[in-house]
Amino acid sequence: MSRPQIHPTAVVDPGAQFGEDVVVGPHAVIGADVTLGARCVVRPHALLEGRLVAGEECRFGFSSAIGLDPQVKGATGPWGGVRLGNRVVCREFVQIHGSTDPSGETTVGDDVYLMVGAHVAHDCSLKEHVILANHVALGGHVVVEERAFLAGDAMVQQFSRIGTLAMVGGKAGIQRDMPPYCTTSGARPRKLEGLNVVGLRRAGVPPEIRAELNKAYRKLFRSDLPISERLDAVELTCPEVERLVRFCRSSERGVIGLNPSRE
Repeated sequence: MSRPQIHPTAVVDPGAQFGEDVVVGPHAVIGADVTLGARCVVRPHALLEGRLVAGEECRFGFSSAIGLDPQVKGATGPWGGVRLGNRVVCREFVQIHGSTDPSGETTVGDDVYLMVGAHVAHDCSLKEHVILANHVALGGHVVVEERAFLAGDAMVQQFSRIGTLAMVGGKAGIQRDMPPYCTTSGARPRKLEGLNVVGLRRAGVPPEIRAELNKAYRKLFRSDLPISERLDAVELTCPEVERLVRFCRSSERGVIGLNPSRE
C-alpha cells in the first residue's frame, strides 16, 4: 500500500484517514474526522473538515471548502457530516456544508462534477452524474436527481427537487420542483421549454422512449385540463413516463409548468 504524498506545508490532523496514493497539496488543511478514499487529490489551500467521508479518486480544487458547518443563524450544533461517492470533482472555491441533523449527512453521488464556486448547502442530496456549472447555489434540503444539469448562476430554493436528466438554464431561480427530462430557462421560470432532448440522447435514451416522453409531456404541460385530469390522461407506457408522472404527483411545492398558480 502506497503512503499518502503530503506536502510539508499542509496541515493534516493525525486523526485523518487516507487510502492509498492520496495526494495533499501545499497549504491544504484536513481535519481529524476526514476520511479520503484511494487516489484522492487535494489541491493547494483546500479545506476539508467536519465528519467528511469521500470515496475513491475524488478531486478537491484550490480553496474548496468541504464539510463546513451549515449556515444556520443562531444555531450551534452539533452538526452532521458530508459523504461523497467515487470520482466526485470539486473545482476551485466549491463549498459543501454538513447536515443540520447530528446523525445526518449531506450526500453527493458518484461522478458528480461541481464547477467553480458551486455551493451545496446543508442536507442536500445529489445523485450520480449531476453537473453544477459555475456558481450554482443550492439551498438546504435540495434533491438533485441523476444526470441533471444546472447551468451557471442558477439558484435553487431550499426543499426543491430537480428531476433526473433535467436541464436548468443559466441564472434561473428555481422555487418549485423541476420535472425530470425537461428543460427550463429564464430568471424566474414559470414554464418549460420542452424535453431535454440533447441530455436524453447523450444518456443513451432510445428514440422510442423519447417519443413516449414527448407524448406524456404534451398531455402534462401543454393542456388546459385540470392537473388531476392531465395526470390521469398519461398512459404509463414505460418506466421513464412512470417516473415523470410519479414525480409530479408527489410534489409538495408545485411543479414548474404544471402549477403556474404556485408562482
